[in-house]
Amino acid sequence: MTCLKRCALGLLVALLAIAGTAALLLRQAPAWLAASDAPDKADAIIVLGSDVTRALTGASLYQQGFARVVYLTVPWREPRYVALERDKIRWPWFDDVARTLLRNRGVPDDAIQLLGKDLVSTVAEAREAARVLGPTAGTLLVVTSPHHVHRARTVFSDHLPSARILVIASGEETLPQRWWTNQESARNVMLELAKLVFYKLGFSFA
Repeated sequence: MTCLKRCALGLLVALLAIAGTAALLLRQAPAWLAASDAPDKADAIIVLGSDVTRALTGASLYQQGFARVVYLTVPWREPRYVALERDKIRWPWFDDVARTLLRNRGVPDDAIQLLGKDLVSTVAEAREAARVLGPTAGTLLVVTSPHHVHRARTVFSDHLPSARILVIASGEETLPQRWWTNQESARNVMLELAKLVFYKLGFSFA
């Protein structure tokens, strides 16, 4: 066998091994993307935008006495939705709806705080949390969607290294084991993997 053939065969074997590993990791994506922490006594609950149903889990954690304050991150408001207000069409903004859900479930107004404004990414949310809560943040319960748990934990731990970060998956959303058979789950997983890669490469918009 010539050197060229041996190199080609070696490359083919390496590519097949990489493809097999990637397929295995993708198949097991729910096991590590959605690995939620067990809640514990905390200094604050942070509900990440922009899925408002996350606030329901935040309210449940508050009612169970895990923390006495709930922060709602305030995501960026897309211009096309802001424009609707010129025609008196009130778009249901995350912070408004999430606050209402918290109130409806017994969280008092003085226990609800807004965190930041026009936050465009998980990195922006973590930076704002670090700015507001500082090095004495203590233990934080971060509530997000199941597919977002791993990245949220990574980003918040990087930006609040002195804090204890526990990431809780929203109970209102699911990430099925056979995620590729569900259109929404497939979209969420593939987008999440791309964002995780971008974050690892140093991009701040993930």
